[in-house]
Amino acid sequence: MPTAKVNGIELAYEVYGDGFPLVLAHGYTASKEMWEAQVGPFSQRYRVIVYDARGHGESEAPPADDPGYNLRTFVEDQRALMEHLGIGEAYVGGLSMGGMIAMRLALKHPKLTRALLLCDTGPGLGDLPSHFGMGDRWRVQRAAVEALARTQGVATMMRTLYAQRPELQRFSGTDELPVGVRAHVQRLGRMSVEGFIGGGRALAAQGSVLERLGEITAPTLILVGDQDFLRGPSEQMQRRMPGARFVLIKGSGHGTCLWQPEKFTAAVLDFLSDVEAGRPVAGREER
Repeated sequence: MPTAKVNGIELAYEVYGDGFPLVLAHGYTASKEMWEAQVGPFSQRYRVIVYDARGHGESEAPPADDPGYNLRTFVEDQRALMEHLGIGEAYVGGLSMGGMIAMRLALKHPKLTRALLLCDTGPGLGDLPSHFGMGDRWRVQRAAVEALARTQGVATMMRTLYAQRPELQRFSGTDELPVGVRAHVQRLGRMSVEGFIGGGRALAAQGSVLERLGEITAPTLILVGDQDFLRGPSEQMQRRMPGARFVLIKGSGHGTCLWQPEKFTAAVLDFLSDVEAGRPVAGREER
């Protein structure tokens, strides 16, 4: 597994295929394996780069109080990885926390971003409902959440939070979940406690960039599941970016690439095909 030394840590990444670069950032508590259903079809057309954010997956996890756990550093980690790989421009995308990284990269380094994929994400933590274990609940109860993670482990902590999510209530157990969602839940046990706490603090400390989204000139896809708790924030983003394409994935909770991988993959490839053909991308659709 290749790694790159960026901003003082080792960042794990994988590269698949050839062609124009497509760089994807995963969500909080996830890893580059989040994209395993997309890597095959995407890499038939693009040079796909997936990586583990600091504190996640196989990347280095500094102690939770390390100042590197903040969204600004996460953005610079990705920029440095792109530089390491010789990438001067790419299709840049991310899901949830990864989408927050992607939109901030597009704002700070617009020349790096030919097109932007914002999946199941929001412009800032204040837009996240409290039932996800973040928002006001995270800020107020952070000490208790961190203590539980240290004493019970990340997997137990996150499974408790997952059980409270409305879109999961119809399932009696993890065996009934879609394959991708089930795999993600099973991988939670691999996450570093330091990365879990540090990453959570990074999300808690960030500010919203909602008012700045109009500065983004790259063609943009905003994609979200119809049962995702970030559907509202995604709608807010689309109103600030009227030239963006908004795609609602039916039958999907948070993590559309896991819930509805075929629909997710098709929506992204169709969007990028339109970008490459110079066709307008604005509009709304359901899949």
